[in-house]
Amino acid sequence: MREYQAKTIEELEMLLKSVEGECTIYLETGRYPIRHTLEFTEKQSNITLKANGPVCFDGGIVLDHAEIVDYNETIRMIDLKPYGISLGEYGNRGFRRTYVNAPNELFVDGEAYRVARYPKNGNITYGEGDVVDSGSAPKEKEYDMRNAVIRCEDDRILRWKDARDAYIGGFPCWAYADDCIKIEKIDTEQRTITTTQPHLYSFQANGESNWCIVNLFEELTEPGEYFIDREKEVLYFIPDRDLSGVRLQLSVMDRVMIACEGACHITIEGITFENTRNSAIYIEGGQGVHIRNCTFRNLGIMAVQIGRGAQEQPHGLTNYHGERMEGVSVPKPISREMGSWHEYLYEFAAWDNNGGRDHLIEGCKIYNTGAGGILLSGGNRKSLEPGNNTVYNCEFHDVNRLDKTYKAAVNIMGVGNIIRNCEIYDLPGMAIYLHGNDHLIEYNKIHHVCLMASDCAAIYMGRDMSEVGNVIRHNFIYAIHNPNRAGVGIAAVYFDDSAICNMVYGNLFYDIVSDGTMYFSTIYHNRGGLTSVGNNILVDCYPGLDPNRKTNAWEVMHRDPVCSRRVHTVEEEDIHGVDVTGEVYKQRYPYLYKVYTQNYDPGTSFWNNREYYGQYEDFKDAANLDFTLVEKASFITMHKKNVLITDEVFGLDHEDVMAKPIEFDRMGLVSAKEKKQ
Repeated sequence: MREYQAKTIEELEMLLKSVEGECTIYLETGRYPIRHTLEFTEKQSNITLKANGPVCFDGGIVLDHAEIVDYNETIRMIDLKPYGISLGEYGNRGFRRTYVNAPNELFVDGEAYRVARYPKNGNITYGEGDVVDSGSAPKEKEYDMRNAVIRCEDDRILRWKDARDAYIGGFPCWAYADDCIKIEKIDTEQRTITTTQPHLYSFQANGESNWCIVNLFEELTEPGEYFIDREKEVLYFIPDRDLSGVRLQLSVMDRVMIACEGACHITIEGITFENTRNSAIYIEGGQGVHIRNCTFRNLGIMAVQIGRGAQEQPHGLTNYHGERMEGVSVPKPISREMGSWHEYLYEFAAWDNNGGRDHLIEGCKIYNTGAGGILLSGGNRKSLEPGNNTVYNCEFHDVNRLDKTYKAAVNIMGVGNIIRNCEIYDLPGMAIYLHGNDHLIEYNKIHHVCLMASDCAAIYMGRDMSEVGNVIRHNFIYAIHNPNRAGVGIAAVYFDDSAICNMVYGNLFYDIVSDGTMYFSTIYHNRGGLTSVGNNILVDCYPGLDPNRKTNAWEVMHRDPVCSRRVHTVEEEDIHGVDVTGEVYKQRYPYLYKVYTQNYDPGTSFWNNREYYGQYEDFKDAANLDFTLVEKASFITMHKKNVLITDEVFGLDHEDVMAKPIEFDRMGLVSAKEKKQ
């Protein structure tokens, strides 16, 4: 195998254009400023790109300390005009909105400074009369784009009279749907704030809605904050440390750093990716792209996108349920961008976004990103051909610096993909957002998520009754509390809007507390049911398990327009849904066929689950989160019982349904020593 070396980004670009056949390119230690996407195409294969020491792909610029001047006693400023960069908007962003590039962000010694905002922590709850005009509700097909008007009685508003480029953030209506909308006008006499766009559900003062104001110079008041005046092209910031010898960086690159399109057997190993306003790596099609032991941090969107995104849908002119204002065209899939990925998938549930197969993301650290961690796709929902793409032994935290909800650490779609031995924590919303069939989520450790959102869960899926056969097993999920008592509940695993026929077994749940206007169970069904739940241990989870179903699956399949389309779209070329009566689905999921055609309704299968409240004698060291079962634990001696659905229905074998010790020591990240064993 041939070997090459590169010391600069220019040398690397030349090598990628010239090498053929199997080879390894070693990158010498250093920082590699990137301004253009590095491309691997279908003509290239068997190429390994490997760091030969600490290597950083940097999508930003390093700011010159000599350019720093005093604006006043606390604020420093840098004129950005000499750098010749194009400054990006802060951008409208949030629930049901298009993924957009981050603004230019300031990083000091690798730590993100925060855009100036008020209040500094948390949000302000809407009181009675605070919503002067709710604005349009596109969800209810109100497409007149009426702006919302809110009242701010706080005298703080008097400071904002001349604010430019400011945005209203927070949760305008429901505590699962964040939004961030540019402000059109601040009227300090009337004490009102007018938005430039509506929120999907309109603005409502309902006890769980709240707001903040972001990206305004007038609130640049604390160390660690910054503001960029795009008109004057000046960066203002308040240092939180002595600047002597520190690295000041500004994110600049507005596209993906690496694109693998149709490429096969590419390995990228040991590289740090940082300071781009977009995402780091894009993979489309191909086979066997392996990303190993890389660090992804301080990115504007996400670390890795596997599969295509979709063109932007015009906000406010669609209800996001497949209906739009007359004259608004249907978007199309696009490459190298997430765009309106979620909205497109919601309308075209059987979309194959060409994620390729046998890709692997292994041993990576992903943190301080703007809008999630990884899009994991692959496989075809019409044919049920699996993608076999895997996220393994990766650590995720703080991946929602800008977008707070429905942009999870891992968004998974397609068929037959795997999330294994990962640790996911410190997120405002969900850890795993699940779409598709036959995915395997196992041996993960998930904790301290749903920190801002209610009606939320660590693992969430819903509203497509053909998305079945998914297995959630042997995970440790813990320390999740509802952050909003005025909102509804939270859960560890949430099957929303009639989701059915998936499996949850062999998991350990600890300290899951659903405190709110509605108490969600630890494994929660919002309607639906028909789910296999067995061999799980719950410790100090309130209110624990609830095997009750909320509605009849057959009725929803036949009477709910969205669900009906998703389970019975017969035409092969129509990707609005699949056909659960066709041979492919009938053979793979006979129980689903029976539900649709015969109103098969055997109930939800719960067996061998054990709940503990304030009792820890069965565990090795619960006080230190070691829930290894001791030899004489009572759970081990339990027998199969209360199986309402036969083993064959969900494809479970005898070993799956029999009580057995939970493999607690295998949950979470795997060390290099453990992997060798």
